[in-house]
Amino acid sequence: MLVHGIGLNACALRQSLLALLLLALSLGTAAVAQERSAAQAAALVIEHVTVLTMRAEEPRRLTDATVIIRDGRIASVGASRQAVAPRGLKRIDATGKWLMPALTDMHVHTPNDRQARLYLHDQRVRDGTIRQQDIFTPYIANGVLQVLDLQSMSETVGQRVEIESGLVLGPHLFLAAMIDGSPPLWPVGMTRVAITPADGRQAVRDVAAEGYDFVKVYSALDLDTFSAIVDEARRLNMRVIGHIPQRRKGITEKFFQPGYDLVAHAEEYAQQTDPPDLAAIPRYVEMTQRNGTSLIATLTLDERILEQASHPETLRTRPEIPEGLRSTWIEHNPYVGRGPGFIQYVQRIIEFNQQLVRAFVAAGIPVLAGTDSQVPGVVPGFALHDELEALARTGMSNEQVLQATTRLACEWLRVADDRGTVEPGKRADLLLLTADPLQDVANTRRIAAVILGGRYLPRAQLDRMLVPAQQRASR
Repeated sequence: MLVHGIGLNACALRQSLLALLLLALSLGTAAVAQERSAAQAAALVIEHVTVLTMRAEEPRRLTDATVIIRDGRIASVGASRQAVAPRGLKRIDATGKWLMPALTDMHVHTPNDRQARLYLHDQRVRDGTIRQQDIFTPYIANGVLQVLDLQSMSETVGQRVEIESGLVLGPHLFLAAMIDGSPPLWPVGMTRVAITPADGRQAVRDVAAEGYDFVKVYSALDLDTFSAIVDEARRLNMRVIGHIPQRRKGITEKFFQPGYDLVAHAEEYAQQTDPPDLAAIPRYVEMTQRNGTSLIATLTLDERILEQASHPETLRTRPEIPEGLRSTWIEHNPYVGRGPGFIQYVQRIIEFNQQLVRAFVAAGIPVLAGTDSQVPGVVPGFALHDELEALARTGMSNEQVLQATTRLACEWLRVADDRGTVEPGKRADLLLLTADPLQDVANTRRIAAVILGGRYLPRAQLDRMLVPAQQRASR
């Protein structure tokens, strides 16, 4: 999240978390509970569909295909004229539709009650205030069936257990625990603090022992402590994600060490200098490529910040924002009214981000899709479609954009043997669309159905999962 460069204060950040809390409170669970029982995985035949496999090799596109799903996995993919499906299976005539892997958001923040108490400094937030299903419904409804949480707590571990056990209908959840320097931007509990290299090593050991997947490094870490964290993570076979610390100190390259595997924002490079230095992009490409580091772009984050600063009236008209959240973002917004200097700075960040992503893609550096969903203006689930369109505007081909949110994300997460492409043996986490996303990535919004582990959720069912939220929020 673009914080240090723009200078959001603690009050503004608190409003961001309050908005996210209200979003969770505005989303209903009753309809989702009914839909979950009706959406149990069953054998399924999808006939006469165009399949976009997202494989690196051929075939990448199959026309008039039939896909058979059993026990939550893809049993076969082949030509409809040759397919033989056992009788009694549920059959979907998908003539004129496209089937592709479900989407991955590589940068999200999922709320919980303790997080709200910590950051709002309000012990009145009771356990159970934020209901688990509420958090994940927008992801499912938008075909986002895998997310990477970049500020995980013990409660996030519990959320993953509830999803994988079937108690909550949600995306596959990967967890990164944050380690910051002193003073930390976020309250202790939401982050860990490491002041010395010994602190950093112990924090990594704790993160590994507590069941997190990754370590997230943050902006206040000094170089020696950062280096110790990365080294200890490598020793424990954990990968490191996050910010590039010590902005504007002229030591950016020193942080690109083996084991620092993923930068959380394109804007991290932009904020290494003030103003952002377009001439430095070739150097950033070289150091990133040499280190084997990948990038989560989060382009839509800064575009939404600029939109709210320049044209706050759009908050009143965007249909995906629940009414309760809309009023909060209108009344308590850290970006509205910041003045021309702020707007010019964000414009420079956006221009830099676009050129950086273009250069990274040209150099073959993996660029992944993420949103930083929790910031005002960035609506969970819906925002990933914004991000795909933003990536396309940098000049990435539509196929490259779709790969960024499917196969490449799964490869980085090391689950590509399980999901991320449409081929036999893979998990049936799929998206059925009414228009071709290779013609226009905006067509990922045109969802006919989501298939979650073989569970078929048609558009009408997805809409029913969201309607009660809007109804209650508007009362």
